[in-house]
Amino acid sequence: MEEAERLLLSTERAMKKVIISSIPPSSTPEVISAIDFVVATLASYLLEEGEDDFDLDLTALLLDAGLKNDEDDADNAFTALLETLNIMLDPNSLGSEFEETEDYSHCSMCERHTKLTLHHLIPKQTFPHYLKKKLLPPNITIPNFSKTFKIGQFLNSYGIYVCRPCHSAIHRCETNKVLATEFNNLERLMEHPKIGGWVAFNAKQKVKGEKRI
Repeated sequence: MEEAERLLLSTERAMKKVIISSIPPSSTPEVISAIDFVVATLASYLLEEGEDDFDLDLTALLLDAGLKNDEDDADNAFTALLETLNIMLDPNSLGSEFEETEDYSHCSMCERHTKLTLHHLIPKQTFPHYLKKKLLPPNITIPNFSKTFKIGQFLNSYGIYVCRPCHSAIHRCETNKVLATEFNNLERLMEHPKIGGWVAFNAKQKVKGEKRI
C-alpha cells in the first residue's frame, strides 16, 4: 500500500469515528451508507486541496449523499451531520490544536505578554458528545438556548486565549472529559490546585523574544 493510500484510509477512519459519534443512535442503514460516501469525499478533497484551500458546499454534499433535511424530525441526522462537519472543517479548527496567534497579547492565565493560542474551554475532542446530546455542561447557562442557540457555533468559539505553556499545563492536569464538565471557565481553571500553582510559577518566567509595551 502506497503512502498516499495509507494517509487517505487513516483520514477516513478518523473522520468517520467523529461523525458516527455525533448522529442519533436510531439512524438508519441508509444514513450510515451516506456517511461512508461523505467521509470518502471529504477525505479525498481535504488531502488533495489541503487545509488552507478547503472550500466545499457541505449542504450540497449531504444532499448528494442521499440525505434529506427533515426539520420536523427530532432525530434529524442531516442537521447533526451538517453541524459536526462545519465544526470539523472550519478553517479555525483545522490543523494544530496549539496554533498561535501572530500578534502578542496578555495570557488570560499567567498574564505574560506573548503569542497566544485559543484554549477551548469545552475541548474539541468532546464536541461530538455535546452535539449529539444537544446539551451543554450544567453550569453553563445560555438565554434562549432551545429557540435560537447554535450549539456548534458556541462550542467552537467558547474559550480563552492563553500562552502555549499554560495551554499545555491545562491539558496535563485533567482529561478532556473532566475539563469539559468541571473546569470549563477561567475561574474554575484558576482554582485547580495544579493549574493555580503552575500559573504562579509561569508568571515569573521571561518570554523568549518578549515585546515590551
